[in-house]
Amino acid sequence: MKIDLSQFREVFMQESTEHVASMEAGLLQLRSAPGDVELMNAIFRAAHSIKGGAGSFGLTNLVRFTHALENLLDLLRSMEIAATEEVIGLLLESVDVLSGILQAGEQGEVPPATPAVLARLEKLVTGGPAAASEPVDKKPAPPAGLQRFRVSFKPNREMFSSGTNPLLLIRNLGALGEVHSCDLDLSDLPPLRDLDPAQCYLAWTIELSTPELEGAIREVFEFVEHLAAVSIERVMAPGEPAGAAIAEKETPAAAAVEPKVTAVATNRGPDRRVKAAASSESSSIRVSTDKVDRLIDLVGELVIAHVMTEQMVEKFTPSCLPQLRQAVAAMERSTRELHERVMSIRMMPVGSLFQRYTRTVYDIAQSTGKQIVLELGGEETEIDKSMLELLGDPLTHIIRNSADHGIELPEVRKAAGKPEQGRIKLTAGHRSGRIAIEITDDGAGIDVARVRAKAIERGLIQPETQMTDQQIRMLVFEAGFSTRDVVSDLSGRGVGMDVVKRNIERLSGSVSLTSELGQGSKVTIELPLTLAIVEGLLVRVRDRTLVLPLLSVVETVSPAPGQIVRLAGRGEAIMIHGESVAVLRLSRFLGFRDDLAADNPGHDPEAANDHSLIVVIESGARKVGLLVDELLGQQQVVLKSLERHLHKVEGLMGATILGDGCVAPIVDVLGIANLDLFSAQNNAAVPEPVKRALLTVTQAPQRIAHDGASVH
Repeated sequence: MKIDLSQFREVFMQESTEHVASMEAGLLQLRSAPGDVELMNAIFRAAHSIKGGAGSFGLTNLVRFTHALENLLDLLRSMEIAATEEVIGLLLESVDVLSGILQAGEQGEVPPATPAVLARLEKLVTGGPAAASEPVDKKPAPPAGLQRFRVSFKPNREMFSSGTNPLLLIRNLGALGEVHSCDLDLSDLPPLRDLDPAQCYLAWTIELSTPELEGAIREVFEFVEHLAAVSIERVMAPGEPAGAAIAEKETPAAAAVEPKVTAVATNRGPDRRVKAAASSESSSIRVSTDKVDRLIDLVGELVIAHVMTEQMVEKFTPSCLPQLRQAVAAMERSTRELHERVMSIRMMPVGSLFQRYTRTVYDIAQSTGKQIVLELGGEETEIDKSMLELLGDPLTHIIRNSADHGIELPEVRKAAGKPEQGRIKLTAGHRSGRIAIEITDDGAGIDVARVRAKAIERGLIQPETQMTDQQIRMLVFEAGFSTRDVVSDLSGRGVGMDVVKRNIERLSGSVSLTSELGQGSKVTIELPLTLAIVEGLLVRVRDRTLVLPLLSVVETVSPAPGQIVRLAGRGEAIMIHGESVAVLRLSRFLGFRDDLAADNPGHDPEAANDHSLIVVIESGARKVGLLVDELLGQQQVVLKSLERHLHKVEGLMGATILGDGCVAPIVDVLGIANLDLFSAQNNAAVPEPVKRALLTVTQAPQRIAHDGASVH
């Protein structure tokens, strides 16, 4: 009976990636708790699980490297080697190699650093100079030469029923060294007429040479000890004198990983860790059975309601109208709950992303000589999976910036009366229906004068430009800005923070920065819960229907005549609760025509619109008043992309299909809030390409509505 294992390979890769992540997190925790035996056992179990699965799929390089890693972890958990910074550093490098081998997968390629790291692991295990202080009762290390063993393996008849393939165990055994012979015992094989294919009648005797001790061979069979008879005996090699060790030669573990070398994600550094993990998560989501069961129940309810509705429609009479309404209402309830349940499947805790940055901070601290600790909070906060993956790069840039620019060297912090160890805090939580992520550090803060000087030097602003301190701080998000005089592998090239702002805005989010010189800085990112569904406020502007994301709407105001003030050459504004708010006429900004004005040259549409409504929207600390003609109601809408069919339309984030089949543009609140509305831009004519694009949106619903590929 042959078992096709290819269907399980992807699951193994995903689980192994999770094991690698848990090993890395455990090793970083071990730095603060070097005597935590339970933590060491958990790290060992993760490595052992990877090795066991790798053998089943014939990943020889992975088996041999993980076995060497296991040897060191075993000495660590038995307290025969101390968990020093040097040992933990080597184990973290081993985890990087492990991750690289996993990424190579079936191709069998290994990272270039593998042989060197493997040699250091073996040297530490055998008591080389890199080892920590040795305890008195240390176990004997494996001999330097090879030993020859004869292994007899006789499975029970019922082994197949347990799902175990004996040939995989023999393959794992062969991975420990060089197999000289493998004899098959057929003595228990019955006549063909009595053969039961569900039972195992065979037995094997294998002779192999290996540098490992007998315990490593027994580990191969540890999960089937109750299903087989296994005996292991030491034998002399041909021509070997009694008591003599076999001549030393290169260990198979080192030789096996040497031939095929390629560059596979081997660089130690924060970017590699985040990108590798993100790519491994992009293809699947783990879902609890409870959620799946509820989805099945909801689909069943929808089918029942659909059948009832179909029957009533076929035999419709006026007396059926109440029942038809009830059936439609039941379908609506089930559809809404189905939508909520499906969206909840895509929601994942941010902790899976946050945990990666512990390693990022560790690597930066090691390379810069700083003492930095990362504190995490709100790890259970959930966010849409697609957004979680896109957050990887922005958070990496911010945390690297905090560690490299913000946190000072220990001697500098001590002179300033601070603890030598700097702190970076990464937290997440809900705020007004949005996800708020904060990155806070207790470093040097932002020197406003220096930022302004650098901005002038790089040509980002003119010397005579008047700006507030907060506006100057936000210059760090401009492309090409950097306060570093020397370019390093961490910073100084003027790229990074501008990427943060651009990527966050693509997620329909906002980023803000506060700082106090000498005390630290805080970057706040606000994001919607999901990009696919928008809770929208429908408004009418001229003869068009627009959608405003409801989460950004603060209030609506009905302006009195003359309350909207025109500022000479600087647009319009209105006073609301004692605060001056810029006003944007959506009809003019989006190029909507006014039929009444076309028929009546004396008609002043702007004066008439002073009696319309102003919807106040908010993005970060900025508020803008959008002038609309009428509020039409509130509705959940599905966001569809415009860029597949049209170029980017400024002021619009996409479009949606309303219940009547019409296309309604969705206003990009963030983009509008970032405009300089107190300038001539508010009065500028709308570019003709934008007018044509907007007209296409509202007149071509079929092309956008039925193109599933364009849905975010």
